[in-house]
Amino acid sequence: MFNYLSKFAQTITINPETDLNLQNAPTEVSGAGIESVLTQVYVAAGIVAVIVIIVGGIRYTTSNGDAAKTKSSKNTILYAVVGLVVIIMAAAITDFVIKNVA
Repeated sequence: MFNYLSKFAQTITINPETDLNLQNAPTEVSGAGIESVLTQVYVAAGIVAVIVIIVGGIRYTTSNGDAAKTKSSKNTILYAVVGLVVIIMAAAITDFVIKNVA
């Protein structure tokens, strides 16, 4: 999905004592590691957004016509869809920027 790291960076060097103030910390992160972390973050956020949409749908169907519950569940679904769009856009923007930086 994100094949931009070969252009962007081979490795990132980290000094554990001065940069992170940690002993026995890793000294470098590979491009594959960064790609893996970004992919996992986007997938996890997407899964959470879909779960919230499902919960909002269940709340909507069980609201029994109560105006306050219906409005609340519609807002839940709306905000979850907006969040899902933001996640997709973040993945696309990140991919585009890093592919064109190097």
